Amino acid sequence: MRSGWLTRVTADASPEELPVLARTRQELTHLLASELAPLRELSLALMRDPAMALRVLQRANAVPHRHFSADVATLEDAAHMLGVEKILRMQSESHVAEEVLDPARLASYRRSAGRAVLAALLALDWAELDRDRFPSEVSLAALLNNLGELFLLAHGDARINRYLQLVEVNHEFPHEAEYVALGESLEALGHALALRWRLPEMVREAMRARNAQHARTLCVMLATQIARDAFSAWRHPMRMRDLRLVAELLDLDPPSLIRRINHVLGAFNPTAVRYGIGSLALLTLERDGWRSAAANAPATPSFCLAPRADDYLACLAALGDCSLPDRAAVFATLLRGLHRGLGLNRAVFAAYCPRRRTLSAEFLVGTDFEPTFNRFSLSLDAGGLFGELLDAPSAIWLNEENQADLLPRIPEAIVELIGDTRFFVMSMWVRGRPIGLLYADRRSASCRLDARGYASFQRLAGQASQCLECLETA
Repeated sequence: MRSGWLTRVTADASPEELPVLARTRQELTHLLASELAPLRELSLALMRDPAMALRVLQRANAVPHRHFSADVATLEDAAHMLGVEKILRMQSESHVAEEVLDPARLASYRRSAGRAVLAALLALDWAELDRDRFPSEVSLAALLNNLGELFLLAHGDARINRYLQLVEVNHEFPHEAEYVALGESLEALGHALALRWRLPEMVREAMRARNAQHARTLCVMLATQIARDAFSAWRHPMRMRDLRLVAELLDLDPPSLIRRINHVLGAFNPTAVRYGIGSLALLTLERDGWRSAAANAPATPSFCLAPRADDYLACLAALGDCSLPDRAAVFATLLRGLHRGLGLNRAVFAAYCPRRRTLSAEFLVGTDFEPTFNRFSLSLDAGGLFGELLDAPSAIWLNEENQADLLPRIPEAIVELIGDTRFFVMSMWVRGRPIGLLYADRRSASCRLDARGYASFQRLAGQASQCLECLETA
């Protein structure tokens, strides 16, 4: 169920709406003065400006390819395809951020661009360490991972300023800031733009939370997160989970990971002025208390999400009339109803694979900035209570009254992963067979679940199951 706002804002969207930085135009003019400009130097110059990189990449993929059908997935290939003269003309015709944006928007836009560049540098370093075959693809995907944010800043949507205030100044969880300030997901906006502009598959898929299960896209997501953490002076509430997952991904101990991150920061800081910021603080082991128990404690949110009855009823009606076109649309509507309708912070449908006897996250909402949570996967051989739910249609509301009995039956790894001990979970069935589990929570114990929400959760899930049955018989 796609929102009307998302449809409207992307209907006529163009990469040209994102202005380039004045410093980029100066550097490219100098570099492209020679037709023999090295492609490596040219791609590095493009990589320092997400808007210019986007233009070149999009234009290269819009050119009909006579000899191959694969995406143009690196800036070097894109620059080689377009040629020096074409790129020179593109940059001269581009709007310049310093000329078209007012001071407040310019400051936020430059800062967001700088964060994207740092993410690209981190992703490149990690992909090379991991011996990725095409590390520049991973780096480019990280550069464009916050495309939705950059677009709204360039587009002049005032709501993005409130969002950035909540995230960068108040250090709220990005998911909650989206809900309150934007009402929509930046991930969904970025993905819609990437599809519209036919950006490479790696760029598109790194914007989808469910792909945190894959190493390359997880690298992009984590680089985006660590860049955000660095720009918050390492005060972001999710930084410890982010750092642990990076260490796990790269098989590094904390001191080694910190050295690598600081090495990248050392390369970025001399360029920080072009993004209107000072040098970023380096990361220290003692400062962040990597080994301290307090680091595992979830942050307490400043507010709880409010249910929106109109959104809930709209999703219930859409599921009830069985007119949704496919399975993906059913789950998008279901999760929208849980998140926006009931004010549940996180919701995930984990699909059941009978052959492997596993549950794996397939559809998620409210978790765009939580790569750890998005890797939800469980073998039913050690599924405990979650596995038992697939024996027969059933649902559980884990709360203070039943925690003592039920919590020990949930695998410790799952409890650690979700970081909450109060949630709704329900098995979903279609035509007498289990298809997976639906899980939802409010992320923090300070935001309470209630009986009315539990009943509405079950009702929405039941309607979704009926809708899926209708699709199977159509």
